Amino acid sequence: MCVLLGCASSQVLVAHRVPLVAADEAVDEDRLLDVAVVVFDPGVPPGEIHRDDLEKLREDGVFVHVRRVESIQMAAALRDTLASSGHWGSVWITPQSSLAADVNVVAKILESDGYVVRVEAEVVDAAGRVWIGERYELETAAAAYRRERHSGLDPYQDLFTSIANDMAAALGKLSPAEIGQLKAVGALRYAAEFSPEAFGSYVVREKDGDYRPVRLPALDDPVFEGALNVRRREGLFFDTLDLHYERLVADAQPSYDSWREIGREESITIRELTRGARVRTGLGIVAMLGSLLYGGGNSAFVQNGMVAVGGELLGMREETLRGRELHAAALAEVSQSYDDEVAPMVVDIAGVEHRLTGTAAVQYAELRELLRQQLLDETGTGP
Repeated sequence: MCVLLGCASSQVLVAHRVPLVAADEAVDEDRLLDVAVVVFDPGVPPGEIHRDDLEKLREDGVFVHVRRVESIQMAAALRDTLASSGHWGSVWITPQSSLAADVNVVAKILESDGYVVRVEAEVVDAAGRVWIGERYELETAAAAYRRERHSGLDPYQDLFTSIANDMAAALGKLSPAEIGQLKAVGALRYAAEFSPEAFGSYVVREKDGDYRPVRLPALDDPVFEGALNVRRREGLFFDTLDLHYERLVADAQPSYDSWREIGREESITIRELTRGARVRTGLGIVAMLGSLLYGGGNSAFVQNGMVAVGGELLGMREETLRGRELHAAALAEVSQSYDDEVAPMVVDIAGVEHRLTGTAAVQYAELRELLRQQLLDETGTGP
């Protein structure tokens, strides 16, 4: 369900008004589903961006480095919210969707200025079923930034809580048998990714896009057991990668919080100025038309007044953008260090140590290739 809090500017906004729906009791391990929260799409182009495009984004109040850091900050906040709910097994931040998880959360940032945040989120399970496809919106209260009163809660917390609650509601509709089948389909689809010759025919995709198992491997199938071991290794990689994301979040948190808090006040000011300018411009147009129709001599005065209103708004907007850039600059260095590379990881594959370097996505692709080769060497099957 989409959440929109505090739609009207005159409404009193309340911080953290959405309670988290936590599990009433401990969930049996065989019913726990693992979740991959993919790093949010920042809503800006990847890589180097042309200067003209950068300026256009800036005029719209979008700072590329902030968004790129924010895409990880938001994924981390949602990960923490899901983990604290008690409904799930492992909850990872991942560079892309993965069948090592039973459920994947993919989201895109549509708007975020400290005051208004809009996110488009899709939740899909390993059987191809779409649990959620919604747009979540939130207007933050000033009190949400008072960390001494709301320790441990992100200013955007209600948005993440709403997504977590919707996911819990979707999970609650599944029977134990459906959960068991979901986990089986996920394991079979993962095995088919690494060994399509052996397992490509075990799962079929229906016309509605869902996947359904048509046969199961033998309990002692060494190839399937090997694929399951590879899947577990991928989960361990995500555990290690989470440490990198946590360091990035911790390094960026003070600057990110300051950017959002100041951005909130500036965004409210810009909105009020824009609203006032529209009203005054509308009145000016009416006055000008009246002057022209009835022969009044004040048309030049009215025109000059309208130009002054527009100049006031543009000047204020430019001033606030410059102010926000000072805080965005502090996040640029953090963003650049993330873009450059993740700390190298050393992994042991069949007794041989391999050093993974590059970005999270590059290291992930390299690890999967190593694991794929390991499965091929051990079982004599694979792509």
